[in-house]
Formats: sequence, C-alpha cells, structure tokens
Amino acid sequence: MKIPTVQLALDCSSTEEAIRDCQTGVVDEVDILECGYSLIAAEGARVVKIFREMYPNKPLLADLKIVDAGSKIGGMLLDGRPDFTTILCACEPGTITSVQAEAKKRGLNTKLQIELYGHWSFEDVKLWKELGISQLTLQHSGDKPGGWDEEEIATLKKLCDMGIDVAATGSIGYDDLEKFRGIPVSCFIFGRAIRKAADPAKEARRMKEKIKEIWS
Repeated sequence: MKIPTVQLALDCSSTEEAIRDCQTGVVDEVDILECGYSLIAAEGARVVKIFREMYPNKPLLADLKIVDAGSKIGGMLLDGRPDFTTILCACEPGTITSVQAEAKKRGLNTKLQIELYGHWSFEDVKLWKELGISQLTLQHSGDKPGGWDEEEIATLKKLCDMGIDVAATGSIGYDDLEKFRGIPVSCFIFGRAIRKAADPAKEARRMKEKIKEIWS
C-alpha cells in the first residue's frame, strides 16, 4: 500500500502568522504546503503568490474551496501558480471546467481537488472522474464535535475503493492515525496538530514515521 503524503495547512489569520509558522523548519518536513482557507479569506489570493515565491520548489496547494465564478476566482488563485487548488463539491460542472481552462490558459498542470463538505453523493464522484478529477478531500468539519466516527471512516474507505485518490483532513492528530489503518488514504492534512506543537518540525517527522509504520 502506498504511503500517504503529509500536507501542512496554514489556516492562519494573517500572512505574518503563516510566515512565522513556516520559520520553524517544518516546511522541509512535509510533502505539501497549503495556503489555507482562512488565510486566503483573510489576505486574498496574493498569499498564494507570496508562498510560491518563498518556496518555489515545494508542492503548494491553494485551498479556497471554489464554488462559483470559476474563471474569475480560479484565475486569481492560479496566477500564484499553485500545484493544487480545491473546489467545493456543491459547484456546477461548469465551474470545474472553467478552472481547468484557466489553468490551461496559463500553461499550468495545476490539479483540482474536490472538497467533500456537506451534501454530495457517490454518483457525483463518477461525474467528477469523467471531468478529469483524480483527487478528493474528505473533511471532518471543525464545527462537528468530536473526531472521526465509524460512518466517516466507512465513507472514506468506500471512496478509496472507487479508484480515486482521497485525502483526509480535520481533527486528525498522532493518536488518531490508527483509525485509518488498512485504508489507502493518499494524503493526511494536518493543521494545528503540527503548527501548534512545541517543535513543529519534530512533530511532522513523528507523524510521518507513524504513517510509514502503519502503511508500510
């Protein structure tokens, strides 16, 4: 089974806070760096450009969960040249194709990820695959009490069985990783569990070692 990658979500309230969080050496310890939803909401699409310039060789994800105006919103994010960007599952198919067109216009190979949040169906997944989507993100809402429950774990497994890459995010810490044993998760997305650790770089290494132990 392929070992899941580790993504660090910079869900910060300001660019300054996000930069401070990156100055701990943690960026070298993760596979993907994410300009988080709250960071982009607070500072605008310009933060994607800032972090691309700071880390030109680090895979970068812009997480604005695009739901409409694919050409305009997608275009603004893509000007920052992210490797990945997210689209909310509630969007129209035309929003997906609009963002894809904007990426092509810029000569980018930016991959689109569908963020599964709220209402969606497994039939939707088939449509997204037809549109060229190869990655999904299943999120445990921060507004939902507790951690991942059995129903969410079962949903994650069913999605993985559909032959599409699925990332898991939300309320996942070191001790939660065992819940996902045996499921071919493509990526684990961590936020405060790593960023707010006493030593973020060390905690990222610890997470990766645990993931390697479980999925090797």
